Amino acid sequence: MASPGQNNQSGSEFIERLRARFARAERTGLRDDEGPQRRGLMISLCVLISVVLWFTLSMRHTYTVQLEIPTRVVNMPEDMALSEKPPATVQVQLQGEGIELFGMQFNPPTIDIDAEQDEIDTGALMNTLPEEVAVRGVSPQIFNLQKERRISKKIPVWLQGRIETSAARELLYPPRLEPDSIVVSGARSILDSLTYWPTEPIVEADLRDSLHVRVPLSDTLSGLVNRSNVAVMLTAVARPFTEGIRQFRVDVTGVPSDQRYVSLEPDVVTVRYRVPVALYDAAEQAADFFATVSYNEIREDTTGRVTPTLDYPEDLHLRIVEINPSALRYYERLVDQ
Repeated sequence: MASPGQNNQSGSEFIERLRARFARAERTGLRDDEGPQRRGLMISLCVLISVVLWFTLSMRHTYTVQLEIPTRVVNMPEDMALSEKPPATVQVQLQGEGIELFGMQFNPPTIDIDAEQDEIDTGALMNTLPEEVAVRGVSPQIFNLQKERRISKKIPVWLQGRIETSAARELLYPPRLEPDSIVVSGARSILDSLTYWPTEPIVEADLRDSLHVRVPLSDTLSGLVNRSNVAVMLTAVARPFTEGIRQFRVDVTGVPSDQRYVSLEPDVVTVRYRVPVALYDAAEQAADFFATVSYNEIREDTTGRVTPTLDYPEDLHLRIVEINPSALRYYERLVDQ
């Protein structure tokens, strides 16, 4: 193999011959309009060749570099799980020819960590490197792989974010997730602290109609916890709402049929509510939209006033704004025999 000095000398002689060729070409005579353009092309070619020669010669020298080599856990027993993540990378000091180290910087090898072992010696795992590259140091060289028995449990999914509607519109129902829960498995010490699993953040600030979108689940415990799903479907429906008003006579329910009769003061309430525009007429005409007071509530009351309860069909999607009056007096008297 030629020495670096011989290689540099050969490169210099090549460039001198190239310059001499360009000089002869100029002496032969170039048209005025061709001279500057051709000289520029020749200079660029010289620079390019010089860079290639320099790079080629430099890559034959010996260098020492620090590299971060990624790790990968393999051979994990099915009934075991990691309770702590092992080092994601290992700092390695390598020595070798520039051409070998240059390739490893852009495409580093991966160190396989055998999960059947408790103590890992990363220095002994460097046998996948090319023979021309020598290992001068590894950090960390030895570490313990933390493992526990694997367990599973089902936890709800939590929507991380907010869904807001545009003006004059409201959500028909709270945003729905499908599925709304997932099964996770991992080390008991980790799963005991998990009460829900969040989605990736999502913000919808001006929903005007329907939203049906796939939302990824957060992955902060990657490598420690397995999940039955990696994403859920989010559904939200916004509709234009309007205001409605109805009056109801309040009935007392659950009154014994023996000796007492209860009267309310007043016995009529006015209800203001918001309803989807498409359901306005249905809400105005609904027979199962009414107000009541429980007799048991009256018997247990100590204030002299009770609050009426509204009943209405769920499919009307009502938003109760106000009940007036919000509290009613009551009177009891013996029923005439």
